[in-house]
Amino acid sequence: MKHGPGFLRRLLEHLEASPLRMTRKRERLLGVLAAADQAISAAVLRDRAGLPPSDLVTVYRTLEAFERVGILQRIPLEESGHLFELTEPHDHHHHFVCRECHRTERLDLCLGKELEARARKLGFTEVRHVMEVYGFCEACRPVPASVD
Repeated sequence: MKHGPGFLRRLLEHLEASPLRMTRKRERLLGVLAAADQAISAAVLRDRAGLPPSDLVTVYRTLEAFERVGILQRIPLEESGHLFELTEPHDHHHHFVCRECHRTERLDLCLGKELEARARKLGFTEVRHVMEVYGFCEACRPVPASVD
C-alpha cells in the first residue's frame, strides 16, 4: 500500500487527539502496519511484530481499537478471516481481493450513499455495508486447459 506524504504524521496526530492510550505493543503493531506493503492478517501482524503466539488476542484488541478510532480498515476474505490495513483517518474504500494469494488493490468506488438512501426509503436504519470484489490476480490466474 502506498500512502501519500505525511500519512504517518496524520495518523499519529489523529491518535493523539483520540481517547486511545498508546502502549508499547500498540506502537509496535502500528509500526508494522505502517510498513506493510499489503493488507495483512492478524497472525502475520503478530509475527512481524515479534509477539508470542499467546498475544494474538492482544493483536485483535489493538486492531479493533484502531478500527474504532478510524485509522484501520478490515477487509473480509471470501471464505473466512480478515486482512487489515491502515487508512487515512475515517477513510472509506473497497478492494479487489485475490482469491489465491489475498493480494488487495484499492477500489475507489463506493455506492454507499446510494445504498443508504435506498435502505432508508425501505425503512432500514443504522445501515452499514461491506463490498469487496474477489477474483484471481494476474500471478494467480488459473491457466486454461489446452484443447487438443
